Amino acid sequence: MNIFPVMKYILGLGLFGLLYWFLDGMLTYFIDVNVHTAGTTFNLLHAGWTFGLIVYLIFGGIWTIKAYTEHTPGGYM
Repeated sequence: MNIFPVMKYILGLGLFGLLYWFLDGMLTYFIDVNVHTAGTTFNLLHAGWTFGLIVYLIFGGIWTIKAYTEHTPGGYM
C-alpha cells in the first residue's frame, strides 16, 4: 500500500479549491465593471468547471483507490 496517490489526490483537490477561490475573486471584479454573471458564456464556463470537478472526483477517486491498493515490490515508490 502506498500513501503517495492519496496525497496526490488531496493535492489535486487543493489545487481545484485554490483555482476556484482565485477565479471567484476575479468574478467580483467583473461584476464591478458591469460584466454580468449571466449569459451563455458564463453558463458554459460554469458548466465546464463543474463537469471538470465531477470528472476529477470520480475518475481521480477510482485511480487513487487502484493506485493505493496495488502492491509495489521492493519499496514505497
